[in-house]
Amino acid sequence: MDLLLVVPDRKVRSFLLAQLQEEGYTVAAVPTVRHGRHLLWEGVHPRLVVVDLVGLGEPDEDLLRLREDAGVPVLALGGAVERTRAQRLGFEVFSRPFTVAQLVAHICTRIGPARPQ
Repeated sequence: MDLLLVVPDRKVRSFLLAQLQEEGYTVAAVPTVRHGRHLLWEGVHPRLVVVDLVGLGEPDEDLLRLREDAGVPVLALGGAVERTRAQRLGFEVFSRPFTVAQLVAHICTRIGPARPQ
């Protein structure tokens, strides 16, 4: 598993999932941190966790537990408001606005290109 994608907005989640899979990444996409942690407990081992903080109403403690459970870096997506929160949590921030191509390029710098399947 390359990526665990936590995005509360269904349309954004579906779009990012499709684009990342098209690039060859294996992705598990969920709407909440709780769902993401559940996948980790079930044995999913991503190389990177990507969390869209926009619209994510879960407490900071849950986000910190997600990072701890995953044992890998967390890339937080968001704007100026979310940037402050992500920095306080010690997450790397990828700021809006961005294109999917820019996000894919950034993910590639973090974990490398998608692995052949």
